[in-house]
Amino acid sequence: MLFRSLKRSLIPAIIVLVALFLVLSTRPRLNSFQGQVMGTTYSVSYVATLFSHPVKDVSAVVQDALADVDQRMSTYKPDSELMQFNRAPVGEPFKLSGDIVQLVQQAREISDLSDGAYDITVGPLVNLWGFGPTQWVAVNDSQDDSDSHPLANAPEFVKWIEDQYPGHIPEATAIQEALANVGYQSLKADPEGSTLTREKALFVDLSSIAKGYGVDQAAAALRAQGIEDFMVEVGGEVLVHGVKPNGNPWRLAVIGPEMGKNGVSALVEPLDKALATSGDYLNFFEVDGKRYSHTINPVTGWPEAKRVAEVAVIADTSARADALATMFMVLGDEKGLELANRLGIAARFAYYTDEGFATVTSEAFKPYLVQQP
Repeated sequence: MLFRSLKRSLIPAIIVLVALFLVLSTRPRLNSFQGQVMGTTYSVSYVATLFSHPVKDVSAVVQDALADVDQRMSTYKPDSELMQFNRAPVGEPFKLSGDIVQLVQQAREISDLSDGAYDITVGPLVNLWGFGPTQWVAVNDSQDDSDSHPLANAPEFVKWIEDQYPGHIPEATAIQEALANVGYQSLKADPEGSTLTREKALFVDLSSIAKGYGVDQAAAALRAQGIEDFMVEVGGEVLVHGVKPNGNPWRLAVIGPEMGKNGVSALVEPLDKALATSGDYLNFFEVDGKRYSHTINPVTGWPEAKRVAEVAVIADTSARADALATMFMVLGDEKGLELANRLGIAARFAYYTDEGFATVTSEAFKPYLVQQP
């Protein structure tokens, strides 16, 4: 009798425990992991259940996707497909991966709509001004691992800038010589044959679009694993999809040019889109109180000295947002805002004033704003 009584009392408890276990094992939870790639850091957050999509497996898939983009499109790796193309004979078609050719086509579209303010062949000028891979390789030629790039840690990067950028302004003749080998119109793409052809000694640099493309590829890798709710960030470029475990949309902070004060310039909800930013407040040097940014105008050959300090762009893909943000940095807030409003591009400009920083936002960006101080 005692055994039967005990059995009757345990069964409800077991049922409750089993039900609780089932609830907890199927409840959405947030997993996350971080890593280093493309000379910077990345982070991923995604929604899964207790036993689905373990971090170890998901992180390996994402790392592979990012490393693949880096290996093929980096200008810091001499054996990358892109660098092999940059060394190929002028005038001869060179076969590359189809997505590289597609990225070049995307870049050309943005070059056309900005009248050449955006140009992936600006590499000779970037290198001349000391912001390109030749500068980094010269400083780090004894290092074997690209993950040791100072961009992996912002405070170290700021010190690296101070140490490595002595403020040398190139001679006018050198700028003109570099300009002679710049011009996206001389880069021909053949999607059907998957080839690119340099019609003159161009140096193609995809850094203004490849990092964003890496984010897109990481997102594609997550979705291929059946993960639909996630946030992927690589070096500050972010793409979100779905919702957080509590059902709320992903919310992102735009830090803005005064990031040293740990302030938030704006909060946005991109809603299944990408957010990219470009600014002049990290990668620059100063001479006689004048700031020379890493954003080089491919038309003039000089770093941009407009009043714009940062641009944030929201677009369907991170690659497009990445490239547009760079384009708007060259155009500046006045021409950039006019173009963004005319084409319906979601862009937000932070610019210098005598009192500090001010912002202006395109009409297409405003619906994404949650908070703007």
